[in-house]
Amino acid sequence: MKVVFFRIPKPKQFNYPSRYYDEEKERKELRKRELGLASDGAKLDFKSQLEAGWGRFRKSESRRQRKANISVVVYLMIVAMLIYLIFFS
Repeated sequence: MKVVFFRIPKPKQFNYPSRYYDEEKERKELRKRELGLASDGAKLDFKSQLEAGWGRFRKSESRRQRKANISVVVYLMIVAMLIYLIFFS
């Protein structure tokens, strides 16, 4: 009997034969992706998608800025009221 102290097991092989493979369809799909065509054949308009994304970002940025401005005004009013209560009452 052979004694092995540091035996590293080999990884099991994975062999899965695909059942439904259409080589021509794969080539067509690959070519469509390379050309930037959608699955229905329409050309993807990258510029409009990019502009729409930036538009959403601008809207959310303006909302965020408005909320920040309102919170600054509220904090200033609270500080003003505290100063009035401390010094003038």
